[in-house]
Amino acid sequence: MKARKLAFQALLRMETARSYSNLTLDALLKAENPEPRERQLAANLFYGVLERKLTLSYLIEKYTKKKLASLDPEVVVALELGLYQLLYMDGIPQSAAVNESVELIKKSRKKSAAGFVNGVLRSFLRDGRRVELPEGDTLRRASIEFSMPLPILKRWAKDYSPETAVELAKACLGRPPLHGRVNTLRCTAAEVIASLEKDGVRVVPHETLPDCLELSETGSVSELATFREGLLTIQDTASQLCAWAVGAKKGERIFDLCAAPGSKSFTVAQLMGDEGELLSFDLHPSRVELIRKGAERLGIRCIQAGAGDATKFRPELGLADRVLCDVPCSGLGIIRRKPEIRYKSEEELEGLPPIQLAILENGARYVKPGGTLVYSTCSLNRAENEEVVDRFLKTHPEFSPEPFPETVRKVLGESCCRKTLMPMEGGFDGFFVARIKRREEGRENP
Repeated sequence: MKARKLAFQALLRMETARSYSNLTLDALLKAENPEPRERQLAANLFYGVLERKLTLSYLIEKYTKKKLASLDPEVVVALELGLYQLLYMDGIPQSAAVNESVELIKKSRKKSAAGFVNGVLRSFLRDGRRVELPEGDTLRRASIEFSMPLPILKRWAKDYSPETAVELAKACLGRPPLHGRVNTLRCTAAEVIASLEKDGVRVVPHETLPDCLELSETGSVSELATFREGLLTIQDTASQLCAWAVGAKKGERIFDLCAAPGSKSFTVAQLMGDEGELLSFDLHPSRVELIRKGAERLGIRCIQAGAGDATKFRPELGLADRVLCDVPCSGLGIIRRKPEIRYKSEEELEGLPPIQLAILENGARYVKPGGTLVYSTCSLNRAENEEVVDRFLKTHPEFSPEPFPETVRKVLGESCCRKTLMPMEGGFDGFFVARIKRREEGRENP
């Protein structure tokens, strides 16, 4: 029961206050400190409901004959938890799924709705636990089946194809694999693997990406000796690939304009052998501290972390050999990690490309002649990706596309200057990265 209560409380907080899912759940788990089994069940229920929210909302409105907005949040969450267990968790007895959801309501301020919740869940059971999708529109059906907002599906259908949009929606379900990167400044992959396996972690080295490890059966990563001692960083393969795309070399001067929490900066620093100068910025001072602490844990000395607005040019910084613009974005490529991202408003999405272009424009001003500019997002929307890069190149003839370094080409299996990574391909998060070079004879920065 404790796990369901924790999930109930966390979901209520997500309903009433805008917050990141991981922060919401982690705060409750830290306060309550449940045993590992309860902790895992609470996380599965919490993230599962967030992930399947549109499907669950469809069922709630069908069986209650009421609009979701007319129901009390406690009732909605109790029904979501019950329906989720009945639909997607075969290991939980149906009676437990129903009864425990009813008990949650009985112990809430809406205890009078216990009979209502019980009736809805048992009606769903009597109907054979089926999700009967509406006839007709393929995207509408996919929206309900895979819990992906229709505007996002329409956007992807326009960017790629209706078939790809449906594939993407399906691929955004489930938890992604966990990857780490070996801190090559302090140890070898073989040493990290041996240490992790000694602690009971299952480790699979990436086939083509150097020093990248897939991890499972980790428990709490922060408690692993390899992590505490700064021998390992948790970083998705797409993020590692982006850092490799920078092409860092020893002794260079490199800027990372939107760096927090710092994983790409850490990888770039390792690839340049911790020799040179890496300026890592973030808009928010509190997040700058994350970069500093991460660099300290890893023993990295070349990183200088500081607060800075990536859209504002600071001539006193001078020029750089390479500039990374990993810009703020919709995050639609990492929905598996943060399922609430899919519920962002259209207004939020529409306002992103001008900011992204402004950051790219500003980043370009720091690139010295012959230098490299890398643009990246964790979005799958062309408006945030290819279209931003194309608009930039159209007005900056002194820049041109530049092929990725050899390591990136080996992973991708092709030679190119830009790439959208899809979550249904190769286990990557959804990601976009483009590499651009400034001509040696390019015009001077204003």
